[in-house]
Amino acid sequence: MNFELPPLLRTRTLVDPLKARNQLLAQSNRVSGSEWLPIAAAAGRCLAEVQVAGIALPRFDNSAVDGFGIHVADMSAAMPLRLKIVAGIHAGDQLGLVDFQPGTALRILTGAVVPFNLAAVVPEEAVQRDNDALIITKPLNFGANIRRRGEDVAPGLELLRPGVRLDARHLALLAATGIRRVQVVRQIRVGVLSTGNELVEPGDAIAEGRIADTNRPMLLSALAHAGLEPVDLGIFSDKTEVLAQALHAAAPALDLVITSGGVFGSEADHLARALLMAGGTCTSLHLALRPGKPMAFGRLRDMQVLGLPGNPVAALIHYVLFVRPVLALLAGIEGLPDSAQTARTSELFRHKPGRTEMVPAKIVGHDAMALPLLEKLGRGGSARLLPLTQADGLAEMPADVGDMAAGTLIRFYPFAGLF
Repeated sequence: MNFELPPLLRTRTLVDPLKARNQLLAQSNRVSGSEWLPIAAAAGRCLAEVQVAGIALPRFDNSAVDGFGIHVADMSAAMPLRLKIVAGIHAGDQLGLVDFQPGTALRILTGAVVPFNLAAVVPEEAVQRDNDALIITKPLNFGANIRRRGEDVAPGLELLRPGVRLDARHLALLAATGIRRVQVVRQIRVGVLSTGNELVEPGDAIAEGRIADTNRPMLLSALAHAGLEPVDLGIFSDKTEVLAQALHAAAPALDLVITSGGVFGSEADHLARALLMAGGTCTSLHLALRPGKPMAFGRLRDMQVLGLPGNPVAALIHYVLFVRPVLALLAGIEGLPDSAQTARTSELFRHKPGRTEMVPAKIVGHDAMALPLLEKLGRGGSARLLPLTQADGLAEMPADVGDMAAGTLIRFYPFAGLF
């Protein structure tokens, strides 16, 4: 394929990160296609069709407790009521020839079928025993401790709508209603590559002026944790033609390529030029974000491309703020993920207004409302990895505020929810 280098337009205007995210998501669409999976393999996948209950839950009237069944004819008897205990029913038993007569108490265990003439179940801890007799001292309500057929789910009820990301709760409901397989949005196909003449594979001999590629292993790991099987596309040199060839070759097989490095700002930044050269589109931005100012995104036919900064902390911040919402949208999941929670600063967080700043932070306690108290770690920066390993997450200082005094509310992205 012959590539021609088109003109590249850049803007230095700082863009608000939220505006940039909305701009990025506006060009993203759910992938086409679906597949059928057994429910045991469907956790984390996005439901592609409405699920309707074909049966009632519970399927039959059953006891909610271990106890004793009271005959309908005995419900109006004077208290105290003395009843003879008769043979019981366990969960899974068929009613068969159970002969339940007035004046008797039927031993019944949780989940057992309730006979039609059983009006209430008395918990075993609420009765007195006298050998084979049961003594009840308080009046009972009809239907007490009985789970009625269909009280949870009626046949024909819409259980789940498309766009739900299936988890253990949904799978339990599907299993209970007899659904064994579900149609889900097909797995999205994501590739990861790094660019830079200075990069070598981790573990290789590192000559002066070269560094190990940290972003690719980090991003591949994060994507795997998100339930994907990303494709490792490797390291590419700072040559526009080479990167353009790589993107062109990846386009037929992938829905998204995530790159790091070579994004914006110097003669060594080749992603935007490579995308245009390969026949795609590209938008390059300077974000009002520290660290993580440069970002690029575009499309090459049906494949979306998201270019992250080369410094590892900045790349991680972009993964949190931009990659995760794109992944959710591509997968068809309703509602964009926001893993941030509210926390408080435990000390003065110094901040210069003008850009949103993300800093590693450690939880050092909790306030009276159980909100995490955060301590800022290190001096920050886009390439400092050690504070990340010591932190519990990232704290977000808004662009429109200055120094944040101890006790100030702050958005916090816990690593536990991300990885």
